[in-house]
Amino acid sequence: MELRQLSIFLSTARHGSVTDAAKALFVSQPTVSLQIAALEKELGVVLFDRQSRGVELTEAGRILKRYADDILSLADMAAQAMGRYSAEVTGIVRAAASSVPADYVLPAAAAEFLSAHPSVMLELKRASSFDVVQQVLNYDVELGFVGSLAHSSELDAVPLLEDEIIIISAPCGDSTAWTDPVDLDTVLEQPMLCRELGSGTQKTFEDALAAAGVDAETLRVRARFESPEALKAAVACGAGIAAISALAAATDVAQGRLLAFRIKGFDMRRRFHMISHRRKVLSPATAAFRQHIVDKFALAAEAAKVVKQE
Repeated sequence: MELRQLSIFLSTARHGSVTDAAKALFVSQPTVSLQIAALEKELGVVLFDRQSRGVELTEAGRILKRYADDILSLADMAAQAMGRYSAEVTGIVRAAASSVPADYVLPAAAAEFLSAHPSVMLELKRASSFDVVQQVLNYDVELGFVGSLAHSSELDAVPLLEDEIIIISAPCGDSTAWTDPVDLDTVLEQPMLCRELGSGTQKTFEDALAAAGVDAETLRVRARFESPEALKAAVACGAGIAAISALAAATDVAQGRLLAFRIKGFDMRRRFHMISHRRKVLSPATAAFRQHIVDKFALAAEAAKVVKQE
């Protein structure tokens, strides 16, 4: 079993296509097919189900994928160690984030990291908190960033910055007469625009409703949006009110495009977390990015404490 074979195997698994894997690796399609066939012959198992639209990992393939990820990460670490701890970090950081961290938290931190490490490539996928957790558990990505933390013995979680779910409305109509915080009954009377199922924002809101004895099914849901930007735009146009991250709505509220309210008696604060698989050996580039995020938000937390004390 050679490192090159494992690299080809992982690329094929990630792309779900021999053709796309060959393009990503800058090799021919027959080369990819031959290396996978040789690996299957050596191991005595079938690693992929060949389908008309591509390939999909078999159960044996999914098991090998976890080991292959770790083997290649260890190989990268060994190469860097043999380079006498070169100051230059290289490689690919594969991460996934739910919409609020992806759109409003990570871009600035990523820009700083990439500026400091010009030989690193960042691949950041955007998905619901639920799907991000699944991608980390399945070794599809090395790091995840979520607004709703799933408790799992297989995950390591690092708390980052705090957020709060608020209610937003258009700056016109009945809500202009509301006081902050607004009564729950007033909120329940309004047409509601929601995030998609699996969203950490939506889960935090629905958990708060459940704690108050309210079934989320009683909401007057008119639409669901996967994008916070689309959700804000629809609210601003008067389609209804919505529960949304305070971080996501901050600029629009400050500029008067939206009104913001808390719900009386509700505590909808939450904390974003960075997650990784407990058994996953992080690549050097990913380990460096993880440390950068830890350092950046530790400093932000300390700065927030100073502001509060003042």
